[in-house]
Amino acid sequence: MEDWGFGGIGNITTEHSHPTNVVDAAHVQLPKPFVVCIVGASRGIGAGIATSYAKAGASGLVLASRRLSGLKATAAECKKINPEVQIEIVPCDITSSEDVTALAEKTETAFGGRLDVLAVNSGYSGPIKIKLTDTDPATFQNAINVNYVGTFLCAKHLIPLLLQTEGGAKAFIAVSTVGTMIVRGPFANTQYCVSKAAQLKLMEHVHEQYYGEGLAAYSVHPGAVLSEMAEETVPEDFRWFLKDSPELCGAWCVWLTKDGSKRNWLSGRWVSANWDADELEAMKDDVVSKDLFKLKMTQPVMR
Repeated sequence: MEDWGFGGIGNITTEHSHPTNVVDAAHVQLPKPFVVCIVGASRGIGAGIATSYAKAGASGLVLASRRLSGLKATAAECKKINPEVQIEIVPCDITSSEDVTALAEKTETAFGGRLDVLAVNSGYSGPIKIKLTDTDPATFQNAINVNYVGTFLCAKHLIPLLLQTEGGAKAFIAVSTVGTMIVRGPFANTQYCVSKAAQLKLMEHVHEQYYGEGLAAYSVHPGAVLSEMAEETVPEDFRWFLKDSPELCGAWCVWLTKDGSKRNWLSGRWVSANWDADELEAMKDDVVSKDLFKLKMTQPVMR
């Protein structure tokens, strides 16, 4: 593949397009109660996160999005998988502080103040423009509002619920992208890449500020998925690249958040759902000692 500025991924040599047995949510039995809030659950990757937690036996799901019709379809699919799961559908514009406040209040009321996992999947790309001078200012601002500010609003209003949940998983997941590392090539859509890089750095701050209180913050690249957003923006010549299952990210979210704090060593880091989970766990000592998979300068800052 042409070098588009992806960077290396350490010693991980095996990648997957679909959930493996190691991360398959159907092989997981989550403790009860276990409540998950998914922002951006109306389609594609977000719906895949919801169905994965339904497979794993979550007792409660909060499905949020601006698209109510999509949320109802996701809820119906989750009920087919897990008829006992309690589902709350909440209309929410992630760029609105009032809407996200209402989402937090609804979650607290519906589940007695419990929240184990928050997964923020809402994202906006806009038309791919390789040159800044060709980029519409309103489109650029919208990407910032959805991908970066929206994640901040979810953190501000929903982290308190995660922290107050006694014995909870206390996990905050942001659906990230390999685009945070891209600076060239046909997918280097500045508004998307820059806003998602800002989101990644925000998640590192969340880790630094709340890890001592038991919160784990993960940034998860979902793979190359032909989502509806991708359908709207990716040139036809590059559709072949988008071959990964929308269920892959959900399976990884379950894998990260099961078994209590077993994978908290990945908190504050960027991980890819394409990676082989066993190979990643074998790298644990190296990842921790070298503080890998974070957004850094390639040289130390000189004072």
